[in-house]
Amino acid sequence: MRIASVAFETEDLLRAEEFYGGVLGLPTNRVDGTLAVRAGSSLLLLRRGSAGAGGQHLAFTIPRLMFDTAKRWIAERVELLRDADGKDDFETAPHWNAHSLYFPDADGNILEFIIRRDIPDDRTGPFSPGHIQCISEVGIAADDVPALAGRLEAAFGIRPYGDGVSAFQPVGDVEGLLILVNPGRPWFPTTVPSGRRSLTVDILGKAPGSVEAGPGIRIRSDIPRLKFRINLAFIETMF
Repeated sequence: MRIASVAFETEDLLRAEEFYGGVLGLPTNRVDGTLAVRAGSSLLLLRRGSAGAGGQHLAFTIPRLMFDTAKRWIAERVELLRDADGKDDFETAPHWNAHSLYFPDADGNILEFIIRRDIPDDRTGPFSPGHIQCISEVGIAADDVPALAGRLEAAFGIRPYGDGVSAFQPVGDVEGLLILVNPGRPWFPTTVPSGRRSLTVDILGKAPGSVEAGPGIRIRSDIPRLKFRINLAFIETMF
């Protein structure tokens, strides 16, 4: 599964543009109340919203041999998030075969750089924003996590990724994961709670369709592979 685009709200478009375009150095374009941010093969769309935006989670995949250089690069720009023991980077469970670090954006959303050792990208050297491959995780809050996981599998053919529990279940694969959690469950490694804020996620699933995960929260798979490639070529002209 691949994540084509993610859309949610920001309190301040200019502040978000300064973060994603200035701090992270990603290509951005602001038009009619929406900020488009290019992150590798994925697009992040930030819409002007009401106070209280934040609490979302996104992970960006980076080349598997560049964790140390990426950590030095991002630590010069934003404070890394630490767990209760003071750690600021984390080895995942064995079946994930990954290593990650976390940092906040301007609205307090929890962002992540992650290397996935099962993705064969062996670039080395100094890290830059152009090494970000894609958005590979999106957090989604749902009252009934197992039921939503079942609906997503039925609609799109995306299966649970590893064992989950009633309040937490990733679905998808190494290229893209939807992290299903109960509302209010903190995003690791922080105490920032997940919430039921407006969110739209476009994925490349095995079948087209749309699933409402909750009020204002939609997961769609209505972008055929050819259309996705055309859209990416069009997005290139925006920047």
